[in-house]
Amino acid sequence: MRKCQTPHLTEEEIKARFLDVFNTLVSDKERLLDECRTMQAALTDTRSLDSEIATLLSEMEVVAELTKRCIEENSTTAQNQAAYLERYNGLAERYETAKAKLEKLQAAKAQRKAKAEDIGGFMFELAEYGEPITEFDDRLWLTVIDIVTVHRDGRLTFKFQTGHEMLE
Repeated sequence: MRKCQTPHLTEEEIKARFLDVFNTLVSDKERLLDECRTMQAALTDTRSLDSEIATLLSEMEVVAELTKRCIEENSTTAQNQAAYLERYNGLAERYETAKAKLEKLQAAKAQRKAKAEDIGGFMFELAEYGEPITEFDDRLWLTVIDIVTVHRDGRLTFKFQTGHEMLE
């Protein structure tokens, strides 16, 4: 069994390196805030998703009505049950397909909204700081950092909520 090749870093080292990276961001704050506003606007513009969702809801409503009529027709008129089941199953499959697509679109919309909120939190925190920070702040870390990757050579990649990455 091989030992992990990633170097050991103390909490203090990681915090100090975070401060360096964050202070680098603060030095170019206005450009970064402009980029964040652009990203946030793109994420919150869900018109195309809303249109697709509305189309699928309409489709599901039509299919539900067709299914209801199919069942009513079967209960009042003698018909070939194999043909009825084929028609019913086709409608049920059509409905389930639309429902699955709808759920994916709604999840995508929710993800975009959550990401836009993360970026908003990042922007708020970044805007708060005009001078370099000298003390680690847990709340700042939790608001601005998405992932930190430790490389074998001891370098760290800080990935921020905006998607920006900085190698330190």
